[in-house]
Amino acid sequence: MSPSPLSSLYARILEARARRYVSGRARSHDLGLPVISVGNLTMGGSGKTPFVEYLARRFRFEGRRPAILSRGYGRVSRGVVVVSRGEGPLVTPEAGGDEPVELARRLPGVPVVVARRRVDAARRAKELGADLFLLDDGYQHLAVRRDANLLLLDAADPFGGGRFPPRGRLREPLSALERADAVVFTRAAAGLPTEASRRTLASWNSRAPVFTARIHAAGLHDTDGAPVQTGSLADRRLIAVCGVARPATFAASLSELDLTAEATLVFPDHHRYGPRDLERIRRTAERTGSTWLVTTEKDAVKLAGRTPLPALAVRLAVEIQEEGFFAFLHGLLARSRAGQ
Repeated sequence: MSPSPLSSLYARILEARARRYVSGRARSHDLGLPVISVGNLTMGGSGKTPFVEYLARRFRFEGRRPAILSRGYGRVSRGVVVVSRGEGPLVTPEAGGDEPVELARRLPGVPVVVARRRVDAARRAKELGADLFLLDDGYQHLAVRRDANLLLLDAADPFGGGRFPPRGRLREPLSALERADAVVFTRAAAGLPTEASRRTLASWNSRAPVFTARIHAAGLHDTDGAPVQTGSLADRRLIAVCGVARPATFAASLSELDLTAEATLVFPDHHRYGPRDLERIRRTAERTGSTWLVTTEKDAVKLAGRTPLPALAVRLAVEIQEEGFFAFLHGLLARSRAGQ
């Protein structure tokens, strides 16, 4: 089935916008420090948040002072918001965005700053002592020059069905693959990514090295961040709640942990839970006799203390399967800075 005329027009507009930045006709701001951009081509589901956390932890271990710059999708605030100075969240998910608040909770010592213009967020993060910027969901934010452009592709559906919404999940046409400095197929498993997916990628970008990463459930944590053994829930009923782009990945995480929910409530990605939603959760728990709620980490920051059930969050971990990823990344940063 050929794309609709409207989708074709939209794709041409996006391609023209990208060419303006690549050619230098549109300005990309230099933030003055090394910038690693992490992003994708599809509407959610590629594991950007755990991957950004993974990078931040690694650079902290190496003695760097990374800061995370984000738009703060779904927030109701305006302007520059310091979500964390490195000592935990300073604002609510409504003010800072659910994923930035989640990262702030997980990453002591890492500032998290949100702003529509990342250059404004960078200015504030530099004041907080950053020496490296991690651009969260930055693939389409072409107004910032980056030293490393990392593209994450979900191994099970890397190209969003090859279509724009509502028929697919693409945010940009596949020609945007050309901009990647490296590609990471996330949620890799047996037979994934497929050879067909690798060939499609190579047809657009044969120079970028390709890595694969496993994103797996690493356990449960309560709303204070303390680990909870799944065995302690063996005789207890629970309901599952998620507001993510790919609910199937959350269901798979529960299976990894050998958890079975009495009922699962699915909400839109970045959902802002209101009184009706909380009442629905309460009624579902009552109907099923459940005494615990299990959810994603980004939903946990919005549900903590707002339901009669104690909430547990599934913690995700990233594991890159090939050696040499960080050696490549360090080399990329060194070459980029030396060439300025």
